[in-house]
Amino acid sequence: MKQASKKAHLLMIIFSILSTFSLKGRHPFRLPNLDFPVIKVAWNTNSKTYSLRTPYVRLHPLFTFKTEDFNEYVLPEKISYLNNSEKFMHREHLSDLIEQALHEIKQRKKSIKKNKQLKHFKVLQHKNFNYKKSCGLIVLKFNDYPLVVKLFLEQPSTFLDFRATGIEPMFFFYMGGGANRHLSGFTRIKNREAIIDKVKQQDRWRDYVTFPRKWFWFPRKQKNMILRAHNLAGHDTIQTIIPGVYAIIADEVDMKKDVVEIPHKIKSKMIMQLCNDLDMFIDPHEKNYVFSKNTHSDRFKITIVDTEHFPTMVGILKEKNFKNHSRWYVYLAGKCVHDMYLQTKRDLFNAQGKISALALM
Repeated sequence: MKQASKKAHLLMIIFSILSTFSLKGRHPFRLPNLDFPVIKVAWNTNSKTYSLRTPYVRLHPLFTFKTEDFNEYVLPEKISYLNNSEKFMHREHLSDLIEQALHEIKQRKKSIKKNKQLKHFKVLQHKNFNYKKSCGLIVLKFNDYPLVVKLFLEQPSTFLDFRATGIEPMFFFYMGGGANRHLSGFTRIKNREAIIDKVKQQDRWRDYVTFPRKWFWFPRKQKNMILRAHNLAGHDTIQTIIPGVYAIIADEVDMKKDVVEIPHKIKSKMIMQLCNDLDMFIDPHEKNYVFSKNTHSDRFKITIVDTEHFPTMVGILKEKNFKNHSRWYVYLAGKCVHDMYLQTKRDLFNAQGKISALALM
């Protein structure tokens, strides 16, 4: 499985290099195809508009989400500690710390990138974050609280720049019809609920799969982006409004405490079996699953850390099952090649209005 993963990763790198040429390669005097959709982004305050004309975008996921959809899941005024229901963390204080982190990220770019440390946080992951442009996804851990913050930052000048935050986001753009981390972040809590419902219907997983709690967070002075499309999926014009900055706050999952050692082959098989039973709503990457001791039984429990809706990210339109991780990686590599290089204009046009059978609606 590791060997197949390395091969798939190598193929992705090669495709990314080629894409900078083949997908952009057109004669300098050739006029743009006016039949292609145009996507425009601006702040909702009559600011400068940034646009992209491309045949690779689809109605879903670009226009599936809007800011007001997330009010139901906003961080409450206080939340209890996971293992101590009588001890609380307060939203106002947590918000102050996150706001300070936002300021630090924009002002101390080089220092944070090098040391992975802020005043009140530690950087857990920043592979899809562009420090120079202050855009993308950066994952932080509170120093003093058992919480993780997935912080999403975009602005009109960067939202359509799908090459700005690494190799993976570029593939997601082509495979997911314009998908990016900013959009897929909106799926994480709703998908968590969908997965919980699916797990409840599975006898073999019902008592053994757990999830960290999750909430949305927005800055006090929130700025929204207006996302518009022209000539997309039969619409002359369509628009939605999404936040420029938001975060998902979740319980920290200890990756080392009470971890159960399981042979890699068995662990890999169980993860793929679980993902198949959940209709591949989540990424089967092994780092997304923590196997630990179950205090209520002799069997271990599985904590699903990342609940991003994977069909949205990679554009899976119908239910699929995979025997193992090798076949999963081969499928992704093949789909990537097809979506980037082997679609005709007619294929791309017909795909604009397609909604996945696995979509979160």
